[in-house]
Amino acid sequence: MKRTFQLSIILLFTLLIGVCSSNTKSEADKRLGKMEVEIPAELKSKPEVVKYIKGMSEVADDYALMIDNIFEDVGEYAGKDESELGVIDKIKLTKATAEVAVRSAEIMGKWGEYQSKRAQLEEQLSDAETEALENVWERFEQRIEQIEARHSKVFEKKE
Repeated sequence: MKRTFQLSIILLFTLLIGVCSSNTKSEADKRLGKMEVEIPAELKSKPEVVKYIKGMSEVADDYALMIDNIFEDVGEYAGKDESELGVIDKIKLTKATAEVAVRSAEIMGKWGEYQSKRAQLEEQLSDAETEALENVWERFEQRIEQIEARHSKVFEKKE
């Protein structure tokens, strides 16, 4: 009985991770604008590289959503001096900062793993394949540009 319960919990946890992971791209597309993960023709025949591209794309979307959530939660405080904030505002900022610290540590850990994997993959690729992989990295930059456009008021400089 206890073993069945443990297996049920593990299965539920695994399913939740799968559902959350598969929704990352659609959530990022919905909030920031649709962006396809394009696998260059030169790389489609390399399953390890295709898996890498899809995984890295998910990490980029996770990062973009995290940044978007930050701006949604505390963007109204951009450019304000701490002395202008009330106690509730300071608590909200502290809570958001703690959540971001935890979440960003996880994402940056994944990012580091993908950077290492990228170096390993590039050693096995031809120049044309490496260039194709480099083009995929532009997708991350495009996600950041989407965030900047969506939260342009935060990025405006006060004069």
